[in-house]
Amino acid sequence: MYARFFHDRLEFAANALSDTAPDDHGPVIDGRAMVDGSALDDLVRRYANSRAIDDRRAAATEWSKFFFARLIIPLVVIQCSTRRALDLDPAHWQAYCHPDGTVDRFVLDPDPLGTQPADGDIRSLVDDVMTPVTAALVGEYRLSPRVFGSNAAMYYAWALDQLAEQGHLPARRLAPARALMDAPRRPDGGANPFHAPFKTLEPGARDGNGEPTRECRRLCCVRDLDPSLGLCANCPRAITYPSPPNPAGEAAPERVS
Repeated sequence: MYARFFHDRLEFAANALSDTAPDDHGPVIDGRAMVDGSALDDLVRRYANSRAIDDRRAAATEWSKFFFARLIIPLVVIQCSTRRALDLDPAHWQAYCHPDGTVDRFVLDPDPLGTQPADGDIRSLVDDVMTPVTAALVGEYRLSPRVFGSNAAMYYAWALDQLAEQGHLPARRLAPARALMDAPRRPDGGANPFHAPFKTLEPGARDGNGEPTRECRRLCCVRDLDPSLGLCANCPRAITYPSPPNPAGEAAPERVS
């Protein structure tokens, strides 16, 4: 449907928004059942069971990452490539899921691509899908909406970074989408969950893998509510700084951000 726009590390998402159902799949969820939350408990439970996750909140935040990745990454690529906005009215799509409850692809009918220029337009993404799905997750699993917004923002920023690195699109084509990460509200005044996804760190910071880093995600995803899951490498709670030697000449313990 839009596969021609996906290159290199973005190729995996080429069919995430499609007009064709996959041959093999698990549950098929009508868009309206997804956004009203009636399908979420079964999907999150499937995901938790497949990963042996006992804490429902940890399962929900992890499941949301798959959902947002399969939705946001292709949307960013398509809208930046075409300069047109996608209409994600839940009445016009179904989510085809894997047996573990994670989304494989969104099948849309009719073609959701608009006809008018719409640089950086995320109204339908946020208002028609993200906001109601997030509200349903918050109501069921009692996590802050900012947790889910932060999860979503990671994929928005990553997709834009990949497009910039590939160089197939000029920087001016990406600029309106990038500008949203610096704006508390959208140009139309609506909610913008992609604002300020990262925080800048002091010199010397190291991530959860011990690698030097200059930034980390702004909010923890709280996946470690389940003992089987550790912190993400770019989690603010995983950032450490080397401490200077103490007066006795011995190295002091590392301090955590």
